[in-house]
Amino acid sequence: MKKIIISLFILIPFSNSNSLFSQPRVGQEAPTLSGIKLIDNQRPNLENKFVFIDFWATWCKPCRESLPHVDKLAEKYKNKVVFMAISDETEAQVRPFLQKNKFNSLIFGLDVQKNLYSKLEINEIPQYYLISPQNTILAHGYSSQINDNYLDSVITNYNPLKLTNKTNLKITEDSLEKISSIEISEKEGMNKFISQSGYTFVMRDSLSVVLPYLTGARLANRMNLLGIPRKLVEVKIFSRNTPFDSLKIMAHNQLMASYGITKSTVSQKTTVYDFQLNNPKLLKNKNTFVEPGASKSRNIVNDSTWMFDNYTLKEVVNFLESAYFPRLFYVNNPSPVEYDWSLKIVDPIKKDWVSFEKLKAILKKEFGIEIAERKSDEQFIVYNQKKK
Repeated sequence: MKKIIISLFILIPFSNSNSLFSQPRVGQEAPTLSGIKLIDNQRPNLENKFVFIDFWATWCKPCRESLPHVDKLAEKYKNKVVFMAISDETEAQVRPFLQKNKFNSLIFGLDVQKNLYSKLEINEIPQYYLISPQNTILAHGYSSQINDNYLDSVITNYNPLKLTNKTNLKITEDSLEKISSIEISEKEGMNKFISQSGYTFVMRDSLSVVLPYLTGARLANRMNLLGIPRKLVEVKIFSRNTPFDSLKIMAHNQLMASYGITKSTVSQKTTVYDFQLNNPKLLKNKNTFVEPGASKSRNIVNDSTWMFDNYTLKEVVNFLESAYFPRLFYVNNPSPVEYDWSLKIVDPIKKDWVSFEKLKAILKKEFGIEIAERKSDEQFIVYNQKKK
């Protein structure tokens, strides 16, 4: 692994490695599970035990509803299975929820730096993994769907002759000394992934998508990408006291330097689309208002619905712009108010976005948001790889 140290009043390591995991599947070896901070130091005995890991969050209603069910399973199978509920939130966010709700056998932990989330490709919750004492993935799915009969079947059919005292589950304290860091990795065959929650930002995609995103530029504001290497990269940023935007720019510049890429801009007249909120009452009735500063996340559920938690209208529109490339979207009179959104904008049969015309109809009917088009002189970003 190659590391480059960048000075920013703090140490920021940059690594260019191939240590990423593709999404593990049933029958495969589970990745080493480390970096978990246990709440109340409930360190379990893992000797010859199965491990059930339930990924959840306080903001996720289906997660909150499934936790009592999982806790009952944890009580029933406590002699055979260690049940852990892992959130990527901070202790300050999780602790109030645990104080209001009693759980008997679940062990709660934090993955603030998204070590497990990244390795196991967790991009929607509630989701679980069941791991054998030999560190083999035995089951994977939605936590609310797991039941006694299924667990009995999996555990009973597991060959007890293969049991071992050795386990790869390492539970370590979250490092308070690690103030901020940037990690950049490259590997073929990675699944695309993006998440920003708590102290951690993770993005895994092609260079042509990652570079504009890190600068805050719209994904549609780019052209002439033919010279960019066809590489899949992961950028993982952890920050306790440095603004994410500053670290994203540093990661962007490091990527350009590593791959010999230059950036320039050109002006061009093009059609843009203005999003106007004409019915604020309808928007408020449709969506759930949240307190400012809460963790943001987005997930797709039921193969058709995108859930945006703690997003402003402008943030939702910026995401839609990337989906409806190459259109350019703007929001008139953007409001800082954050909501929990539910947008049914994916065609479950075609496995693709609904048409742009259907998107306009959905936003107008359900949220009171109308879209108008106009011509505008826009600045486009041009990336090129330096000639060798």
